[in-house]
Amino acid sequence: MNQGILYIILASVFFSIINGLVKYFNTIPAIEIVFFRSLISLVITYYSIRKLKIKIFNEHTPLLIGRGLSGAIALSLYFYTIQNMPLATAVTILYLAPIFTVLIAMVLVKEYPKKLQWPFIILAFIGTVLMKNIDTRVQTDHFFLGITAAFFAGLAYNFIRLLKDKAHHSLVIFYFPLITIPITLPFLYEHWVTPTPSEFLGLLLIGLFTQLAQVFMTKAYMLEKASKISHFNYLTSFFAFLTGIIFFNEHLNTLSLLGLLLVFIGIVFSTRFSR
Repeated sequence: MNQGILYIILASVFFSIINGLVKYFNTIPAIEIVFFRSLISLVITYYSIRKLKIKIFNEHTPLLIGRGLSGAIALSLYFYTIQNMPLATAVTILYLAPIFTVLIAMVLVKEYPKKLQWPFIILAFIGTVLMKNIDTRVQTDHFFLGITAAFFAGLAYNFIRLLKDKAHHSLVIFYFPLITIPITLPFLYEHWVTPTPSEFLGLLLIGLFTQLAQVFMTKAYMLEKASKISHFNYLTSFFAFLTGIIFFNEHLNTLSLLGLLLVFIGIVFSTRFSR
């Protein structure tokens, strides 16, 4: 297993832990969680780039801003859809991001998936839909906001790819919270809930795990083509099911088990044909 694939798998693990923590600390508004995770990430990455003596502004600043802005929009819309539709549905819609990643990469990065990859990329998404059992009663506007979140997530991954060999991964990560925090502030004033000590600890853990997930994800997209690793994001769904079974007493039905099998088939064969 090469480093790019290892990093994207580790990122999926940490993103899954974050999802579990967000679900557990559901008394804290989503926008407040976004703010805290961004604030913690900003502090850690600022210390890192200062230590490495990396300039915050350089000739690649427009690409860095594009990465930060697209990531901020994706994250904010994703948490908004979680608040306004069933969690399983919101997560499923976000899993369109790998599809958008590959499509956008064809335009921005000039990286094209091999023809034999397409059936298995689509199969993995179909498997995720079966696993999550989409609720067809979701309002149309919320559904399209979820689609928009997935699009901007795919765009953010491609900005990372464009920044390969141009910017240190710490600087790429730094621009995410740098842009996200100002976006959350107007909403934070209206929805603020003072966390208890245990909730504050949970927010701290979410921020720390987010930093680890962002580091692994950023390195993965800098090392490998989007078409080779983007579909590994579907592993987050598998880890989410494990988290639900172990910690929240949630169990798979027959349809979900079938979806899980399709996801693994899609990932394994798409990776094989990308070589």
